[in-house]
Amino acid sequence: MPALQSLSGLRGLAGALPGALTIQNAAQLASLDGLENITTNGKNDAGDSIWLFQMPALQSLSGLRGLAGALPGALTVQNAAQLASLDGLENITTIGKDDDGDSIWLFQMPALQSLSGLRGLAGALPGALTIQNAAQLSSLDGLENITSIGKNGAGIGIRLEQMPSLQSLSGLRGL
Repeated sequence: MPALQSLSGLRGLAGALPGALTIQNAAQLASLDGLENITTNGKNDAGDSIWLFQMPALQSLSGLRGLAGALPGALTVQNAAQLASLDGLENITTIGKDDDGDSIWLFQMPALQSLSGLRGLAGALPGALTIQNAAQLSSLDGLENITSIGKNGAGIGIRLEQMPSLQSLSGLRGL
């Protein structure tokens, strides 16, 4: 799908998506606009509810603003070099975990500056929180209402790596 530039053809998709939302190798896709009418979704066989991979042009998750409530599986965003925020996910209140035990995995997101799009999350995160290679992220604000974090199959609960701008962990004060 390297030439895909728009999801607007999916605007008619509304309500519950029984499986995961998985988009990969969409090199020219800048937004998820067109998915606004999806209100809930399930997970795939690997336990992911949202899996976005190899999307270097992605700049916005606002197309997911219709999602509300619980994600039964993990939230994974990898290799989204231009994504500066997770805005659009504010109405998600809980996140499950994937088969590896990860709940949130954000990787290779050098432009990421804010986790405030996750401010709707509350309570226990059953799996690990992993953020790697997020050079511009200075705080974990947005995660304040998480009260506990589980661990993944490697026994890791929180993994923060290659985040040279990180100045504050106060976003985890609810733990």
